[in-house]
Amino acid sequence: MRRFLPSLSALHAFDASVRHLNFTRAAEDIGITQSGISRQIRNLEGFLGLSLFERSGPRLILTESGATYYEEVSRLLGKLEEASIDAVRGRKTQGILKIGLPPTLMRRWGAAVLTAFSSTHPQAWFEVYPCRHDLEFATSELDFALVRGTGNWSGARSHLLFAEELVVVGSPELLPAEGLPNDEALLGCPLIQNSARPSLWLHWLRGAGVSYNSRIYGPRLPTTDMIIECAIRGMGLAVVPEIHVREEIAEGRLRPAFRRRQPSGESFYLCYPESRIGSAGVRAFRDWFLAEFQRQRQFLPPAPGLHQR
Repeated sequence: MRRFLPSLSALHAFDASVRHLNFTRAAEDIGITQSGISRQIRNLEGFLGLSLFERSGPRLILTESGATYYEEVSRLLGKLEEASIDAVRGRKTQGILKIGLPPTLMRRWGAAVLTAFSSTHPQAWFEVYPCRHDLEFATSELDFALVRGTGNWSGARSHLLFAEELVVVGSPELLPAEGLPNDEALLGCPLIQNSARPSLWLHWLRGAGVSYNSRIYGPRLPTTDMIIECAIRGMGLAVVPEIHVREEIAEGRLRPAFRRRQPSGESFYLCYPESRIGSAGVRAFRDWFLAEFQRQRQFLPPAPGLHQR
């Protein structure tokens, strides 16, 4: 018997329409016209005998039937995509290590880690995915993640790499070569805020024993990379993990406000789900990475001449 299946083009249009809830943006996403998207959705609704969307002017609202259908369609399209990728690669996606790196770590020293691993394990295949530091390992598909925290992730094994230390930096236009004369001088400078980690300046000031009686003023930026770039351009002073600005300090693009670092209370860890402990690929990467990291720390740029408080 002929299978009761809609066309793949219709499912592709449906998937894009649900993700954007807008036919125009869905059409731009998959490279067809807006009328083409509308026609595919009408054909799919006619084939199923269901209303998948309600129209409210330019807005699309997914119906209850549409939401239920999409949950299964999205999963099956993902499996179909995975099977297609497997066919192109000539191996199963499940045999590829999935490694998670937060964006700043990915850009600043992820390349050194992964290049070293691929040169010593040329037969090992891996993919890298951006991830958050508060990753939920119990539900994640990642095999590994290099993340910051206190070492307690539910459903994961964690291996301590190094403690996070904070440093205050600014551009040479804002800071003299010898740094600020005292801790209190900070409060007279524009202080760039990290909206993802809003307590960093309070942590620094309390650790330094600086008294402050009013709000800490300064622009709020969403990522560490953006904060570092804006500090280089002279927007203000920034308190950032020292590991992320070693190269900028060495090259003279940033200067430390003080010749010391303060621990943040968090550390960087190599983590992997407990459910993956039996995987030979996971064990190989774990053992190689921990041995190399402890032996040379070759993945990290040289530390500048700062002192821990």
